[in-house]
Amino acid sequence: MAFQNELKKLKKVGLDSSLLIYHLEDLEPYANLTENIFAAVAEGSLIAVLSTVSVTELLVQPFTAGQQDRIAAFERFLFSLPNTELKSPDYLIAREAARLRSKYRIRTPDALLMATSIIEKADAFITNDARLRTLRAEGITILVLDDFLQ
Repeated sequence: MAFQNELKKLKKVGLDSSLLIYHLEDLEPYANLTENIFAAVAEGSLIAVLSTVSVTELLVQPFTAGQQDRIAAFERFLFSLPNTELKSPDYLIAREAARLRSKYRIRTPDALLMATSIIEKADAFITNDARLRTLRAEGITILVLDDFLQ
């Protein structure tokens, strides 16, 4: 309930790659939380911002395992998501990622995801990486799934 209340305060959110994985793999204990996110996106009360970097992270394991059916299912999900902006890193995003990486000492993929959310003016970034909380100093709300487990 607390998580749903937080989502209702937001209009646009950046999503970490892990959320896609949790949702598509129906991983507990996070499946219920990710269901709330994607239901809000589907109904249009929330706009999602995804980086193409997340596509890379999402598809590595199915490619490694040679699971063409899972790759196809994941891609169908990505391309069918309404109210979702799928953004590739351009120069501005790459530059912002470099600044964030330098300032906060975060990994390049995390920096690219965060930079995409910041450049696209997301209200919040939803993740399960508590280390990204330090980026609140950038004026973006960081919601960590583990904080909402009951």
